[in-house]
Amino acid sequence: RRDTTDATHSANFHQMEGLYVDKHVTIVDLKAILDYFVAEIFGKGSEVRLRPSFFPFTEPSFELDMKTPNLGKLSNQWIELGGCGMVDPNVFKSVGYDPQEWSGYAFGMGIERIAMIVHGIDDIRYFYQNDLRFLQQFA
Repeated sequence: RRDTTDATHSANFHQMEGLYVDKHVTIVDLKAILDYFVAEIFGKGSEVRLRPSFFPFTEPSFELDMKTPNLGKLSNQWIELGGCGMVDPNVFKSVGYDPQEWSGYAFGMGIERIAMIVHGIDDIRYFYQNDLRFLQQFA
């Protein structure tokens, strides 16, 4: 990734990805799993919104944002968590699946970003400095 390293960007990071494929999967299914995930990680009262975007293998594609009332100075502010969308029918065609029969959703989000939000960490570089004082607070 070609980001200039600063407090919120790193050239390397760890990403959690999800892919679900079945018959008759819709955006409603995608939104439901994201609502559930955000409520489990950030607590009840959290909200999710999907903003139109572009990713190469999903159509439509969305940026996933969330807000929650219990994050201190970040409370009730929309925060971008990652990207998501419905698997592009051309992906199914390219692997021999009939896109009229099969559909699915995909999402991805940075693990460090989630940890930063949950634990109030203000600089992603702390994760890569190998400072035991930082790391031991999570024991």
